[in-house]
Amino acid sequence: MTPPHSFYHPSLIQAWALAARHVATAANAGFVIAVGCGTDWQPEVGQLRVLDIAARRRSCERPGSVSEMILPSVCEGAFANAAQAIDRGLEFFGRARERGLRFSGWTQTYFERLVGEWRDRQGTHHRLRSNKLLEVIDKLNLWNRNAESACYIHIPLDGEGFRTRGGPCLQYVHFRAHGDHLLDVIGLYRAHDYANKALGNLVGLDRLGRFVARYTGRELNGISVVSLHPYTDQKRRLLNLADDVAPQ
Repeated sequence: MTPPHSFYHPSLIQAWALAARHVATAANAGFVIAVGCGTDWQPEVGQLRVLDIAARRRSCERPGSVSEMILPSVCEGAFANAAQAIDRGLEFFGRARERGLRFSGWTQTYFERLVGEWRDRQGTHHRLRSNKLLEVIDKLNLWNRNAESACYIHIPLDGEGFRTRGGPCLQYVHFRAHGDHLLDVIGLYRAHDYANKALGNLVGLDRLGRFVARYTGRELNGISVVSLHPYTDQKRRLLNLADDVAPQ
């Protein structure tokens, strides 16, 4: 068994590129990879479009689309509270289904699993469980300065069965508060496709962290991803994409 590998950079893009090059070139990428980043990369629409163009050029999934599954960008608008923002995200996916869109091989997106609700093509609401994302925000606001232990959300539902590889891969999301000022986010993935998913997942977790920080009066300090089974079936494409978005 190879030892775990860790990669860190203040920029989300550079952190992903370091890990991506390792996955694409190592004889054995390892059973565990930890990728951490700060907040040097600012999630502006133009920058995300550049990533999408680069990914499409290399026949990889667009990070912009992947990130929407964790927290849709419509939730970043001006809302009176987090509940209104979350409802807008549910509406976004519901309307997309009405147009015939399908987001994955499984029914709900990560966002819908986080908030415990989804809307089908007919606009019918389906309650899965309580709204864990809103509960985390409420708990951090209640604890405030005393929020020293991690709040976590378990993504899979009770009906999940055994899987060899493939989605849904995100298992846990941790929100680690540092007093009443800073917040870290950690995502645990049981398997992680570094050519198609990992970059978009980092963008999505960054957006999710900024969302929770916003509604708890904090600032995002950084995000980390732990991949228990990092892989890629497109090594050359992954290397090319890493060189496109983060030249050495």
